[in-house]
Amino acid sequence: MIIDAKQQVFNPVLPGDNPDPSIVRVGSDYYMVTSTFQFFPGVQVLHSRDLANWKPIGHVITRKSQLDLTGMPDSFGVFAPDISYYNGKFWVVVPYYHGQPRCTTLLFTADRPEGPYSEATMLNHHFIDPSIFNDDDGKRYLVFGGGWVHEMKHDGSGLVGEAKQVWPGTGGAAPEAPHILKRNGWYYLLLAEGGTFFEHMETLSRSRSIWGPYEPCPHNPVLMQRDSGKSIQRVGHGKLVQDEEGTWWMFHLGGRPLTPGGFCPLGRETFLQPVQWTDDEWFTVGDAGEPCVSVVLPQSEVAQALACNLEYQFTGTELSPDWEWVRHPVEEGYSLSSEGLRIACKPFIPFSLQSTLILTRRWQSFGFEATAMVAFHPESRGEETGMTMYRDSDAFLFFNVRNGLGQTAGQSFDVKRLHENQEHEGLYLEVGQYVKVLKTTLGTWRLSIRPGDRLWLKIRLEPKTQIITLLYSIDGLVFEETGIALSADFLYPERSNRFLCFTAPRIGLYAKGVYGESEGFAQFSSFTMQPL
Repeated sequence: MIIDAKQQVFNPVLPGDNPDPSIVRVGSDYYMVTSTFQFFPGVQVLHSRDLANWKPIGHVITRKSQLDLTGMPDSFGVFAPDISYYNGKFWVVVPYYHGQPRCTTLLFTADRPEGPYSEATMLNHHFIDPSIFNDDDGKRYLVFGGGWVHEMKHDGSGLVGEAKQVWPGTGGAAPEAPHILKRNGWYYLLLAEGGTFFEHMETLSRSRSIWGPYEPCPHNPVLMQRDSGKSIQRVGHGKLVQDEEGTWWMFHLGGRPLTPGGFCPLGRETFLQPVQWTDDEWFTVGDAGEPCVSVVLPQSEVAQALACNLEYQFTGTELSPDWEWVRHPVEEGYSLSSEGLRIACKPFIPFSLQSTLILTRRWQSFGFEATAMVAFHPESRGEETGMTMYRDSDAFLFFNVRNGLGQTAGQSFDVKRLHENQEHEGLYLEVGQYVKVLKTTLGTWRLSIRPGDRLWLKIRLEPKTQIITLLYSIDGLVFEETGIALSADFLYPERSNRFLCFTAPRIGLYAKGVYGESEGFAQFSSFTMQPL
């Protein structure tokens, strides 16, 4: 950890694939949720005591009965959630985006922020980004995209009356992410406009009645990046919180492109900005409406943690909340014990929209080195296990050890060779790149190890060149280069081939088997990740 004399905190406070932040303070504790889309468990919950350092503590959606993500297209599912606190409970509303054609608002409650959360209560079918506003007269309201307000029953069991659109914004595209706060008798309505790209911005209006009429802020947008050369871009989707000292802050999403107007490998991240109230009871955000690279926190004890080494031994009874599966894990597909994480070699299609055994965690820096130690116990030819660089079903990389080569192991064969055995037994190292459902095998090497022996796999992403290199070791000390040097840009969200990609690339572990054959397993003892 480092700290300077001015308590300077550097943005983003939640790096790497943490979009659509919503925050609530309960006493001295802050809780935040962000979007998780097709990943499971869904709606990661994070905790902080100082606004700068955040630790994942659980998820809202931990059971298929709450929300079934099976068959969910990439970048669908859990859109921007909102967390609030009322009557001793935590309330999280989730826009379930399924494209049929609207969004369904689901409500979950829990006595503790980390859960477990209730089954879903369906509130309505409407536009995205719902949030809950609890008025000081005891009434409760559901607010959702487009500037709509709908009264909600006190117990959250349903809505009252009809919805009303109270303020559509300033005319920017896709008015979304509405949040209402009340101060000195004014209802302030925040909207994100312009879409979640480089035209993104935060706008503000206010009214003496929650139903309007709302007057727009004279200095809208209250937050926008106007300089394409600055490091923080695409800012919007903000929510305010007041600390114990009475100071106000905004958490919002943004992106950090590699070049002006270019790719954002870490996707949409969460940033922190100071809020200043003006004499005429409006407010400004950041540095006169532009995002700050760093902010000064008043708490004398704040020390922001630098990006540091992460190490997982997988010896607990549950996975750390850092980890999320691609959709639901295949039933009975994994377990944890004192020996580590065991992933069964069960069959699944890695580029399908069904259950998988692909376990991921977010990138948190532009460059890193990640290492996994695995012992592979195959039972059938064609089984495989290893590491992955994963964006979605349209773009990922498998760096794996596989049992056997040949046609029945899922590999190609030489049509010019007749009456010859083209099946090769043993363990092989393989690199497979998947784009648009097409696999390209970049390399295959025979390994000198036996089933059950330990193998170390290492993926390195160079921060400046954005080149991926792959290494392996049979003793954990000396690593051999594969010679593969691959640009990471095929994983970037902007390279998506289908629907707009709202997820950023991740790194992870997996194992995969063969339909109808005996199932082996992979035992992962450790995973480490070091920023470069």
